[in-house]
Formats: sequence, C-alpha cells, structure tokens
Amino acid sequence: MRHWRIVILAFLVAAPLLFLAGCGIYFLWSEGHWQWAWWPLTACLAFAYILAWRWQKQQHLLRVDFTAPMHWTERDKDAWKLVQARAKGAEKLDSQKLSDVSFYLETAQDMAQEMAGFFHPGAKDPVGSLTIPEILAVVELAAHDLAEMVDKYLPGGHLLTINAWRRARQATELYQDASHLGWLISSMFTPISTSIRFLATQVGVNTPWQMLQQNILLWFYTAYIHRLGTYLIDLNSGRLRVGAKRFRELMAQARREPGNDSQDAAPPVKALTLVLAGQVKAGKSSLINAILGEQKAKTAVLPETAGFTRYQVKPEGIDTQLFLLDTPGYGHTGPREDQLRATQEAARQADLILLVLQARNPARQADVELVQALKKYFDANPDLKMPPILGVMTHIDLLSPALEWDPPYNWQNPVRPKEKQIEQAMLAAREQLGDHLAFVVPVCTQPEKIYGIQDWLLPAVSDLLDEAHAVALLRCLRREMDMGQIKKVFQQFLAAGKEAVRIWWEKTKK
Repeated sequence: MRHWRIVILAFLVAAPLLFLAGCGIYFLWSEGHWQWAWWPLTACLAFAYILAWRWQKQQHLLRVDFTAPMHWTERDKDAWKLVQARAKGAEKLDSQKLSDVSFYLETAQDMAQEMAGFFHPGAKDPVGSLTIPEILAVVELAAHDLAEMVDKYLPGGHLLTINAWRRARQATELYQDASHLGWLISSMFTPISTSIRFLATQVGVNTPWQMLQQNILLWFYTAYIHRLGTYLIDLNSGRLRVGAKRFRELMAQARREPGNDSQDAAPPVKALTLVLAGQVKAGKSSLINAILGEQKAKTAVLPETAGFTRYQVKPEGIDTQLFLLDTPGYGHTGPREDQLRATQEAARQADLILLVLQARNPARQADVELVQALKKYFDANPDLKMPPILGVMTHIDLLSPALEWDPPYNWQNPVRPKEKQIEQAMLAAREQLGDHLAFVVPVCTQPEKIYGIQDWLLPAVSDLLDEAHAVALLRCLRREMDMGQIKKVFQQFLAAGKEAVRIWWEKTKK
C-alpha cells in the first residue's frame, strides 16, 4: 500500500475523534468548566510522569536483553566486555548524535578496529586480514536482527523512512516553538494561572516525553552496538567464513529452531562425544560397561591411533547418540606426557568430559593436575572452547558400611549411615575440584549393583546438553570453515571456467 493511501485512511479514522475532542474543549471553555477539567487531567499527567520517569529510569519500557552465546570462548567473553563498555557509554550521548546516520557508520568502523585489534594484538593492520565476504556477513546478520527487532517492537517502524524521521523531528521542534509562543501570549492576560499551568505541563508532559524520545534512541543504539559487536566477535574468531546463510542455519539448529528443511542444512546435533578420564583403577572401564548395559554386544568399538578407544552407543533415556572416548588411566603422581597428549586430543574432539573419581581414594592431586593441564591447553588455543567437566564418583558401594547395599540412597538429604558417607565423599570432591567441575554425581558400576546411571548420571548429562552442543557447534563451524575454503575455491574456479567457455563459444559463433 502506498504512503499517500495510508495517510488518507489515517486522516479519515482520526477526523471524527479530533472533531469530538475539539467540540468537547470548546464546550468546557464556553461553559466555564475548563478549570474543573484541567486539574484532574493535570493530575493524570503528573501520575503518568511519575510512572514514566520510574519505568524509563529502570529501563522497563524499552530494554535490550542479551545473553552471551554458549559457543563463545573465554576470549570471546573478554571481547564482549569492550562492547558492553561502549553500550554503557551511550547514556552520555545527546539525541542529535543518536539520530545521525553517519554517527552509526563511524561507530561501526571504530568497533571493527577495536575488535580486530583485540583479537590480533600487535598486527600492523588487523582489519586487513579480513575477507570481504566475512565483513559483508557481519553487515547482513546485524541488519537482519535489527530489522526484526524494529518490526517487532516499534509500531509502524516498517513504514518509517529517513525523511519521515527528519520531518518528525522538525515538527516536534516547530510544535515546541509554537507552544512557547502560546504560553507567552496567555501569560499577558492571566499571568498567575498561566504560570501554574505552564509548570505543570512542563513537568507532566514534556519531561517524560523527552525521556521517552531519548530512551527510544538509546534502545536502538544499544541494540545496534550489541548486535554489531556480537557478529564482529564471531567475525574475528573466524566463524563467519562459512557465510551468513550457513552461519544462521547452524545457529538455528543449535537453538533447536524448526523450519530448516533445506537439503544443504546440516543435520541437527544428535551425537554427543564424551571423554572418560581418571586415575588407574578409578572405574572407567566399569563405568563404560554400566553405560553400555545390554547394548555392549552390539556396540561399535572404533579404532583410534591417538592413544584412546572410541565406543559408539545409543543409551535409553537420552535422545542423543553417545560416543565414548576412553583415555589412558594415570597414576597418583599425575598423567605422563603421552597420557596427557592422548587426553588433550580426546578433549579436543569432545563435547563433555567425565572425570571418574574413586569414592574411597581421597588423593585427588593427580586429577587436579589433569584438569589444570587441560585448561592450560585450551587457554593456549583460544579459538577452542573447553568442554564442561562432569565428576562421576564411582565405588560408592564400598563406602562404610561396606556390607550394606540397599538403594535407593538419598544422599542430598542423608539419614542412613551410607547416605551420610556418600554425602561426605561428594563434599570432599567438590572442595578439591569444585572450581573445575559442573556437577558431581555418585554411581555404582559393579555388576548386579549398577545404580545411579539412570537416576543421576544421564540426567546430569542432559542438563549439560546445551553447553555440550555449543562446544559441538563451535567445532562444527571450524571444521566446515576449514573444509569449505578449499571447496569454495574449486567452485569459484569452475564457475569462472564455465563463464570463460561461454564467452569463447559466443565469439566463435560470430
């Protein structure tokens, strides 16, 4: 629908209302009831001012909610602090800047330089290594998000043009000038009454209206900073090399969004790779057997050359296929160099790490050293995200009283002696490794005594699926990014060759 048609419809709808409002104002004025109507109206406006001031100061009317993507690494989160600092600084900007299009372009250039310098410190020209398609992907993704936001939260935002925005600002300024002139003329006849009504109008109407205008601009500018900063972080982390379309597809699948039925779309993340690490005799093999259960005979054992064994299984109770990577057990002095390399390689391929802990073995220094070595490894590779670590307390059946075995055990609210011993073992593990572990769950993996796998372990794995899938998404992006570069070059050469043949054929026919 054309704009002039919309204007005609708006006028026809508003005309009767404006006519009735004008008649009511004239009647109140002519009958001398204007003073009685003016004070209640002013009281309503004053109450509206108080609410508007309170809500807008607390940002309840317009708010930009942001949660860091789960696939971000620690380096990405540090970069996000720069974006947040810039967004907070917007409160000091005046509305003239916030309504200037060129200011947004300058801000985008400054942010691009800042993010590139953060991710590539010491580089003479950190932006120069970025590809044109990656930069265009940032523009496309940020513009797409902002367009959706304006269309969703700003009534009539899809009809707002640059000229309309400028005319609205000019009309507001003209209205203010005309209003001040009217108050000046009225003050010549009734100076006291006019002064009171002028102050009430300024406090009750103009101030909250100006706050609302400023908040709308701040809301959009903050959202602009957030969305642009988000994709600049993904850009400098190398994740936008897959292209804007593919990146959006993978992110939608990670959020489990429906509607991606294209043949090129990657399948949803239905596989989960778990690494089992722990000391010798901690119970890793027994834990694998307990997880496999009745499927052990038909479980695929996949050969590996990196020093660990891979199992493939589809357990009941969890809608995800599991790959279990069994790493070499290490002694109480900590992992040897070859064992550490094997565990690091497995962790690089993993979405979740199960750290197996023997309930009756309080010596956990070797486990602490392993976790610290893994953290150091991922810190040295900031483009990778360290998988979450789930502690699995095995051999709880051997805790005192050792001869008692009568599950279920309520170790969260212990009453029986066995329950209290389980609780104490869990508290000791959390005290030694609490900063490194997401959860700790107790299990018994002895044949005929298997307990805790369905009750605690698999539910804990399910609770960590979102974070584990984020690790898998990041790894998928990197793999597709590396493979896609070579594939795309061949496709470009093929397309250029076809075009050259077509031009040559057209020339020969002439």
